[in-house]
Amino acid sequence: MSKTIDLQIEKSRTLIDGLRNNLAELAGKGIQTNELDGMDEQLKALSEANAECDALRAELSQKVKNMNGILKQVKDAFAEKKKIIKGNYLQEEWSRLGVMDKR
Repeated sequence: MSKTIDLQIEKSRTLIDGLRNNLAELAGKGIQTNELDGMDEQLKALSEANAECDALRAELSQKVKNMNGILKQVKDAFAEKKKIIKGNYLQEEWSRLGVMDKR
C-alpha cells in the first residue's frame, strides 16, 4: 500500500472513531452518523482501489523486466550483425546492407 494512502486511511479511521465516540456532543455541530458511514465507505473504496493499483504495479514491473530482457537480446543481435558488416565491407557499402552509421 502506498505510504500516502496508508497514512490517510489511518488518520481518517482515527478521526471517524473519535467523532463516533463523541457524536452526542458533535451532533449540534452538524456531524451526523450517515456522514461518518459515508466516510467509512469511501475509506473501503480507497483501500480496494489502492490494492488494485498495487497489483497492477507488480504486474507492470514484471512486464517491464520481461520487455527489458527482450530489448537487450535485440540490441545484442543488432550490434553483432552490424559489427560483421562494418568488419567485412567498405563504409560506402554499409548503407546498402542496412547500416546507417557514417563511421
